[in-house]
Amino acid sequence: MNTTVVVSRVEPYSPDDECTSVTLRSNLGEITAFCWGLELKEGDTIENRLSALDAEVRAAYLQDWPEEEKEEKSKERLEQIGPYAYRGVGRVIDPNSGLIEVLGFKIELGDVPCDGAVEFECTRVDV
Repeated sequence: MNTTVVVSRVEPYSPDDECTSVTLRSNLGEITAFCWGLELKEGDTIENRLSALDAEVRAAYLQDWPEEEKEEKSKERLEQIGPYAYRGVGRVIDPNSGLIEVLGFKIELGDVPCDGAVEFECTRVDV
């Protein structure tokens, strides 16, 4: 379970702006997140705990579904649907804090309805 991710790109909105677009790399993928107030540069490592804004979460499958279908619906995926917006399937790793893991990234989504695999969509991922 990786506790850090690597900053692979930092793009400020404008010179001297505190808001940046930060691309992070895990051992399984990349994600671009919104960042405010942190000075990051390429090659930095940061804590692997991101947060989501306006997240919708639901179980990826129902318990009475066939095992093959559960397995198929549980496959992790992460799709960028806007500048910092994503949807995908992840695995709940801490239901009390609403923390999931997807492709090596830990994202706090808020309330999660179950253990196991969840489908999610959020309007923004933040560092």
